[in-house]
Amino acid sequence: MKTHYRLGIQVVLATVLISAVVCSAKVGRESLVPARAGQDLDPEAYPLGDFELVERSGRVVNQTDLAGRVWIASFIFTRCPLSCPRISSVMKGLQSRLEGTNVLLVSVSVDPEHDRPAVLAEYARRFGASTDGWWFLTGAKSSIQELVQHRFKLSLAETTAEDRATGAEAISHSDRLALVDRGRIVGFFESDDPAALDALVARASQRAQPPWIRVLPTINASLNALCAALLLAGWIMIRYRLAATEFLDQMRDQLRVLHRQLAGLRIRVGPRIEPEESGPPRSTNLNSPLLSQPAVRAHVVCMVLAVLTSALFLVSYLVYHYHAGSVSFRNGGTLRLVYLTILLSHTVLATFGVVPLVVLTLVRALSRDFARHRRIAQVTFPIWLYVSITGVVIYLMLYHLPAIASSAQP
Repeated sequence: MKTHYRLGIQVVLATVLISAVVCSAKVGRESLVPARAGQDLDPEAYPLGDFELVERSGRVVNQTDLAGRVWIASFIFTRCPLSCPRISSVMKGLQSRLEGTNVLLVSVSVDPEHDRPAVLAEYARRFGASTDGWWFLTGAKSSIQELVQHRFKLSLAETTAEDRATGAEAISHSDRLALVDRGRIVGFFESDDPAALDALVARASQRAQPPWIRVLPTINASLNALCAALLLAGWIMIRYRLAATEFLDQMRDQLRVLHRQLAGLRIRVGPRIEPEESGPPRSTNLNSPLLSQPAVRAHVVCMVLAVLTSALFLVSYLVYHYHAGSVSFRNGGTLRLVYLTILLSHTVLATFGVVPLVVLTLVRALSRDFARHRRIAQVTFPIWLYVSITGVVIYLMLYHLPAIASSAQP
């Protein structure tokens, strides 16, 4: 293996090793903090089903009105003295944080016999609820119980007189917030956990993005895969050309040796072959310019397309994360360590390796300094290829691994 290829591979391996050490410490610290269960149901999300309730404005709301929306549900009642004002305050904070998105907030009353639309309208006014972005729903008591207990699968029960005498609320209900994405319940989040609320805001914002943004991760992974294929094709083309050159050089050396031997016997065979000065190998077609050779032209085309593909990926990547923010990896344990190691090494090498090395490689090629171009290209190639391949791996682990793991379970 050439020295410069070896250097590029060593840079990749060293970065992966350092990333693994750093991420091991991070995962170890995370394991000391107990995780809050049930934050994310993906990929075990389940349909909410049919329902019909009444909004505070008096308008009838059913599953069709929310079928195409991403919404966050809370469960409250207006006579609740403790937990419900806190939950509604949390929802008010979410209203501010989600302003400008298409995420809808929905508060469902678990005391429908008292919380008629006019009562809910007054309660909503106290918390500054938007009429378009925060709905308050009530309905028949049986419908509410069916919705909460059997659809959302959350606790709901009337407390006994003895419990109320000790300060318990008249209705015991869950204080969790549910995330619903186009008719499917995709997660539950603790309303008293700031980290869970941050995750809820991020998840809801991502799911509420328009379709053209949601498809960008797949496009980005495809661009990374295409870049890796172009790099390999370009490398094969130039290796083919170099192999042909080395073969001709060897044949020329053998002919030179044979000519000397025959000359020593004073036998004249063909034209005299003059010895050449030491220097870089000649091209396959010794009388043609370098760029006129098909293999070299194919190599140049592949490398130019790889650069353009990487540039397009960068633009698409920045657009997606500008709109969607960051996406967290939801698995834990060894998988999380592997993912974070790949992500950190990918990010470091992409930022501090690929960008400057590709620019330097191009500059030397454009200046026709091919000897130095070849040396730096041999360092650049394994680093660039690693970044492109790991870009696809990160996409698969982040967006498809949970579904694969779920389907593999008995």
